[in-house]
Amino acid sequence: MNGRTKKIILFEGELCGGKGHHYDFLVENSFYYKEKGEIFWVVNKKFNKEKLYIPDFIKILNVIDTAKRKVNFQNFLFIGKIVFLSIKNFFMSYYYLIKKFKLNKIFLKYILKNFFTFPKYFSSFCKILEHIDLKENDIIIFQTSRINDIELTYLLILLKIKIKLHLRIIQLHRKKKLKKFYEILKKLNKKNELFKNIFFYTETDFQKQQIKKNTAIDVELFSNNLTFSKKEIPDKKFTIGILGESRFDKGFYKLPDLIRNLNSKAIDKVQFIVQINNCPKNLLGIKNEIYALSREFKNIEIIDGYISFFEYRKLLEKINIIPLLHELDQLKNCGSGIVFASMVNEIPIVIPKDALYVKKLFEFESFVEAKDLNDYSKNIIHIIENFSFFLELAKKQSLSYKNKLNFDPLNNRI
Repeated sequence: MNGRTKKIILFEGELCGGKGHHYDFLVENSFYYKEKGEIFWVVNKKFNKEKLYIPDFIKILNVIDTAKRKVNFQNFLFIGKIVFLSIKNFFMSYYYLIKKFKLNKIFLKYILKNFFTFPKYFSSFCKILEHIDLKENDIIIFQTSRINDIELTYLLILLKIKIKLHLRIIQLHRKKKLKKFYEILKKLNKKNELFKNIFFYTETDFQKQQIKKNTAIDVELFSNNLTFSKKEIPDKKFTIGILGESRFDKGFYKLPDLIRNLNSKAIDKVQFIVQINNCPKNLLGIKNEIYALSREFKNIEIIDGYISFFEYRKLLEKINIIPLLHELDQLKNCGSGIVFASMVNEIPIVIPKDALYVKKLFEFESFVEAKDLNDYSKNIIHIIENFSFFLELAKKQSLSYKNKLNFDPLNNRI
């Protein structure tokens, strides 16, 4: 392996496009690890890179099949296709087992116990081996470790694959899947002789505690690799930014009242940038209400739809204050990309009261807590009136986060 460039595989099996923070984190990690090795993206078969920024040094393998094939008895051709693909994947999996892996008693026991079936991603993973000859110093980073990723990891461990496997857990599953999620993690913990090649990370302390409590696995916290920018005191109005998907659990339904409230108290001091993206049917009334407000008030800029990688960063450079309107449960189960964005872009933020796991992310209080919408308005105005104070704290927090990346356990292992 002397002189051979390390292969770094960033695995995001459900990624089909630029939706959410998953694509953003892929790009950011690619730049961060660029000098460490040759970067591959393993993404969904349906991944559409049209309109997306893809760094020219990235090699994309869109091989992961997550399609839900429901039997439709009115379409026999479709049924035939399902049967053909199932048989093909079955034999392909065994072909690669014989060709690429050394079988052992532990693995054979696993196959018998699971009635000769494989994890959902295994046949897709075999296709990766057609493109990359994995060696001992190569690395796979599961960017968003879901049940399918962990099941695949378990099988790879049984097959004694020697590459390093890094699992970033950014969201705990809901109740129905959470039990299975923990069961698979427990199995991984039992394979102590093979455990040295696998590392677990979570985004929040709550996730870390829950996994430790339910599986006895030692998990480390990771930090997201992000682009930094500088902020200054604005000359005129302060820009309030609300970016991301238009979801109920992200507090999208609260926006009209927040805009009205702030405009009634400080219309001469504020302006809004509002992204409306992937708005579900049950929130279309809220979307229409925001458009009506934009016609009533001239200080609201609406961006409807997807924002590109660079546009998103330009908008963050314009924004002075972020109100985090998320429901508390959402902030427990997973972190928030916009919180980290506020840190690296020196943006003061208003967070929900009792969002303890968000507060723990901050070393400097560049945030204010709010218990209701009136509180959000009052505290946004408080930040505006004391902006130099909060901006100084935001700058310290940004520097602290940048230094933290140098000691991040995942980054150091790469």
